[in-house]
Amino acid sequence: MIRAGRTRKTAALVLGIVLFSYSLGFAGVYKLPLRYSLTFNHDIRHADENFYANRLETLLVKKINSSPGKEVSLKVIPFVEVRHNVARRKKERVSAGVELGFNWRDFFYLGEQLRQVWRSEPVYNRGVIKDTDMFEALSIVSLSRQLIPGKDILKGYISGEYTYDFRLGRGTRIEAIAGVLIPLGKEARLNLDWRHRDRIHADDCDTFEAGVAYNF
Repeated sequence: MIRAGRTRKTAALVLGIVLFSYSLGFAGVYKLPLRYSLTFNHDIRHADENFYANRLETLLVKKINSSPGKEVSLKVIPFVEVRHNVARRKKERVSAGVELGFNWRDFFYLGEQLRQVWRSEPVYNRGVIKDTDMFEALSIVSLSRQLIPGKDILKGYISGEYTYDFRLGRGTRIEAIAGVLIPLGKEARLNLDWRHRDRIHADDCDTFEAGVAYNF
């Protein structure tokens, strides 16, 4: 009954996000692409931690300055993500929330993500946490640059992410990320990255991640 209630709550939230986003789009308030992404994460240290994730998000973008070389934009990104563990063949994490972002010149990005998380996620050598839900904040700082001057075919980036769990009242993860983005036509892109994940007060891990995103 509890799981069914959570599933209905998640479905209602996703539907609300999509309907709200499309209403803003029809009203002409924002440039409104809807993005779907599929990601596979390979854990180098712990083979049983490999997962794939499906994510649906809406990008609400408000340009503050459109002058060449001085571009500034604000973003509001409602999203929902469902993660499945490959080894256990089960859903281990569902998250839904919103990301608020500041973009400068397509070079610097500062974001703050607020999300509700339902999980049955393993902690290495510490068993499995079952039926846990929490409210989290994720802080993001990212720098990116086109690696081939004058060509929009290969963008490199480095990012740092910090996760704070309000239920525990402390930070739980710090991630250092380096990757590349490769356009696949006009509406799709490929992401390849390496991540070092510091699970504060728990085991660290290193992962390779590959994902494809498509804008509708």
